[in-house]
Amino acid sequence: MRALTLVLLTASLGSIAGCGGAGDSSRPDDEENVDSVRAALSDTDPVSDAIDASCSTTSVKGLATQLVEEIQCLQPGTLERIDGIDGLTLEDAVFPYLQTPAAKAIEKAQQQRGTTMTINSALRTLPQQYLLYQWYKAGRCGISLAAAPGKSNHESGLAVDVDDSSGWRPAMEANEMKWLGASDPVHFDYIGDGKVELTGLSVLAFQKLWNVNHPDDRIDEDSLYGADTEKRIALSPVGGFPKGPDCAQPDASAPSPPAPVPDAGEPPPKTTEAAPVAPASEDGCSVAYAGAGRDGSSGSSGIPIALGFATLVLAARGRARRASNRVTHARATVA
Repeated sequence: MRALTLVLLTASLGSIAGCGGAGDSSRPDDEENVDSVRAALSDTDPVSDAIDASCSTTSVKGLATQLVEEIQCLQPGTLERIDGIDGLTLEDAVFPYLQTPAAKAIEKAQQQRGTTMTINSALRTLPQQYLLYQWYKAGRCGISLAAAPGKSNHESGLAVDVDDSSGWRPAMEANEMKWLGASDPVHFDYIGDGKVELTGLSVLAFQKLWNVNHPDDRIDEDSLYGADTEKRIALSPVGGFPKGPDCAQPDASAPSPPAPVPDAGEPPPKTTEAAPVAPASEDGCSVAYAGAGRDGSSGSSGIPIALGFATLVLAARGRARRASNRVTHARATVA
């Protein structure tokens, strides 16, 4: 019995040391698969449970995979897979994506040095960064450095962490992958041309998925990591949401299209009034009107306006001339 107790005690101490005990050597935030999951987690367990139950970002792999897919929906073609590049070995917890120019840069660096490059971290999603930051703040899992969620270059797809960083440094820096420094010696950032600003994209991807799955508890889709977003990360299921990414889904923030206008039928045909019949003049000639229909067209007589006006003038002159002749004739008779 005493021997069994000693075995159990030894195993317990080993488990504690493997997840941030005093005997741990400090690790930078590159090692996402720091240790095995401490306790079984079901897909529906919240991310907050993984803080104490795990020292591995693989505990939130289901949720993280959904966010990678959502990022691809938000920025199609921006990210490129790196697991097919010759000469690269990726650790199990690594999501095999980088921005396209960063992927090309590490491919050239590998070809320049000519040996196998082992990558411990590439693209990192919000729940993974959340766990690393929580472990860092709590002094757990040997994490000596971790950026706050939404602030890590790993979330933008521009950073990689590699084994044998000192050996890789000349080839990496020759291909625009800048060494971060002694504070995180395994970390390199792409600083060349062609990169896209994706700061906060992982945050936005999470905010959108949360809102799709929680229409009654929506949060701002502002790409900013704040208290509301952090609270929902802690509540999110480690295995992913019931409703995953849908690249064809319309943007909820876009204005709704206008309602269709009922068909009122064809407009009524234009009608014109017939020109009034011209009265007969005293000499028996008809006087044509130059009137226009309601639609502005000339009257049905077909006589242009100018001709109609001239006809009226001539008719008036004729009447005046005949009246003058009658007066002259009358005077002559009297005389």
